[in-house]
Amino acid sequence: MSEQARNSHEVEVDQRDWETFRRLDTLTDHWWWRPGWRPDRHYYAWFLLFESDPDLLELVDECQRSLELPYLDLIPPDGIHMTVQGVGFTDEVTRTQVAEIAEQARAACAQAPPFSLSVGPLAGYSGGVFLRAAPWAPMLDLRARLQRAIGAVLGTDRVPDEPSRFRPHISVGYCNAAVPADELVDRVERLRKLPNREVTVDSIHLIEQRRDGHAYKWDIVEAVHLQQIPPKEEDTG
Repeated sequence: MSEQARNSHEVEVDQRDWETFRRLDTLTDHWWWRPGWRPDRHYYAWFLLFESDPDLLELVDECQRSLELPYLDLIPPDGIHMTVQGVGFTDEVTRTQVAEIAEQARAACAQAPPFSLSVGPLAGYSGGVFLRAAPWAPMLDLRARLQRAIGAVLGTDRVPDEPSRFRPHISVGYCNAAVPADELVDRVERLRKLPNREVTVDSIHLIEQRRDGHAYKWDIVEAVHLQQIPPKEEDTG
């Protein structure tokens, strides 16, 4: 996907966020405990998983080889993911409800065809670095379908607005200390020239997530496959 093919708003957001990151004085520690989180508490969420995508993992590896810094926790290949939609903490959502949400999601995604994402360029914020992903429209549609599935089981008032600032991205590393930002900004700027990679989204996973030191770990609970598009019949005229 060419840069011109991207939605102008998506390009504008990337440029605006890049300027904000470029002007940062200090990085922040990503690993503070968010509201509701604690070491013994797990969370259900919908993730896109990429551990079997060699092209994307090659791009991540190329970025990470230039980002080996003591204050940056790089994400291993089996941790590369995109958070799409939260569901709830495991002590607030039962396994029966999780299974029902997955069934609702399968019905909701039955008419959602697989789609491609262009991943890149590398970008950053005070707590880490990540790869952009576009176009946003099919991701927003998929997220809306998952939200409807959650609402059908838990009630619409219990559909989390999580992540609350949804801009499709794939994290590459998280900052673990408050340190000057200039070194990281310089390295990210050089890596922004790397070519984008294409990934195909044809399934999404409901996972049980936990924090393990300076890493996120999870177990797959359910998998939902998007509609498979049948091949076109040849016109024999």
